[in-house]
Amino acid sequence: MALFTLGVFVLGAGISGVVHPWTGLTWWKVFRRSASVAAACMLVVMMRRQGQPIRTLGLGAWRAGKRDVGRGLVLGFGAVVLIGALYLATPWCRIDVHPDAARVWRTVLLFIPGAGLVAVLEELIFRGYILQQLMRCSKGLAMAGSSAAYALVHLRPNPEWPASGFELIGLFLLGWVLALSVLRTKQLYLAIGLHASLAYAARVNKLLVEFADPSLQWWFGTSRLVNGVGAWAALAGLGWMIHRGCGVRHV
Repeated sequence: MALFTLGVFVLGAGISGVVHPWTGLTWWKVFRRSASVAAACMLVVMMRRQGQPIRTLGLGAWRAGKRDVGRGLVLGFGAVVLIGALYLATPWCRIDVHPDAARVWRTVLLFIPGAGLVAVLEELIFRGYILQQLMRCSKGLAMAGSSAAYALVHLRPNPEWPASGFELIGLFLLGWVLALSVLRTKQLYLAIGLHASLAYAARVNKLLVEFADPSLQWWFGTSRLVNGVGAWAALAGLGWMIHRGCGVRHV
């Protein structure tokens, strides 16, 4: 685990150092993306070093797995639709479609495979490899450690601490729910479905919905979808459903 972490940091820093001057983005944004590439590379290296195929991380038989992916998509999109309907019922949230129609349709259609790819890669890394490695110590440490790693990698720093703190909490809760789904099913497929649906909703949401009152971000959050009390409640509800086995395949 230490070798994996060190490798991701060193390789990610090296990639970001080469790419950053050409992007015009902040160093942290470039490093986060570089770290994802580095983590995928290190995952392949570590699995080969251990003499195990990637599928042993939680990609079992697809016949049962595709049903778990479908359940994850239904749970994820269902939660987004429910909380979205509640938000839109208030005067502080409204439909506001981005004026660039081409950009909207590009995102709506083309990010479908992108969301799936992101979900598969990140679940292999965070819930496949990191969670399994930490399970050798304890279940609690595995869930907390993998969720904290996921939250830190996805955090977008904000100069105002409350905003960053709210986002960090939301990302940690999301990581916890995804870890719980893996422990519940002993596979990655349910987490992949959940992850893909939520990643897709977060990307498309910013082009369709406007949060009209910034002073209420503590409740509604932003287009990131995880950084408000309402989103935390939705994630807690998803976690409860998965824990109770609602709509989840028993193993």
